[in-house]
Amino acid sequence: MSDEHLTHGWEQDLDAGDSLVRRFVLANADRNAFVAAYAGGRAERWQDLAVADPASPVLFDNAAVLLAPPPYIDLADTLRRLLAFYPPERHFVFLSVWPTPDLSTAGLRLMGHPPLMLRPPGGSPPPLPDGLRIVPVTDRRGLADFVRTLVEAYPMPEAEGTVFGDARVLDGPIKLFVGYAGDRPVATSGSRLGHGIVDVEWVSTLPSHRGRGIGAAVTWAATFAEPYQPAMLIASDEGQPVYEAMGYLRLMRLTMWHRPPAT
Repeated sequence: MSDEHLTHGWEQDLDAGDSLVRRFVLANADRNAFVAAYAGGRAERWQDLAVADPASPVLFDNAAVLLAPPPYIDLADTLRRLLAFYPPERHFVFLSVWPTPDLSTAGLRLMGHPPLMLRPPGGSPPPLPDGLRIVPVTDRRGLADFVRTLVEAYPMPEAEGTVFGDARVLDGPIKLFVGYAGDRPVATSGSRLGHGIVDVEWVSTLPSHRGRGIGAAVTWAATFAEPYQPAMLIASDEGQPVYEAMGYLRLMRLTMWHRPPAT
């Protein structure tokens, strides 16, 4: 048998453009580190794992990403470093683009297997629904509208303390949008830019304004934050048909774990 290394796509020194999924993973890791940095938190990275702790009360702000397939790493050591990084009172999410073994013995709880979707560049957004205007967030006032609408739309009361309420987020690779019906903010979306992809996130619409095409409209705004780059997003099962109508393709399902805070 030859000792020659056969490229598997997840070597530390491999170009990020080796695959779109690799771009997505690395963009996620970079975004999490950026958020932690501007929030005065901590981040660390190894060949197999990226962890970031902005110390947010919002679960999804404290995020870890697996950087290599479980068969190619010492997963027990990876979990040891993961759990040692976060203080016991901190909840966090752990994202893997690969299936993982059962991690419940390490104190993690399976959140699910959300779909990952891709939209190739090209085309143009349809006209906005009547009475809707979509505004990029560029200042504290717009950011306050973004956070307040996101909190109300889910609803997610703890999100009032999200690190995304800090205007420094606007200085990095994150683009945020607010949809207004008249003067009222009713919808949100955002994009994380990096490694040649547009990672669409934070799509929400107030319950009072759903069913009018507003959610799709703000998703279009985030998708075209960089119109010549492919867009990717993590969908829900219910949201997949909506995104498919926009030209998104179903790629694969991810694995997401959650470590609740110690009680």
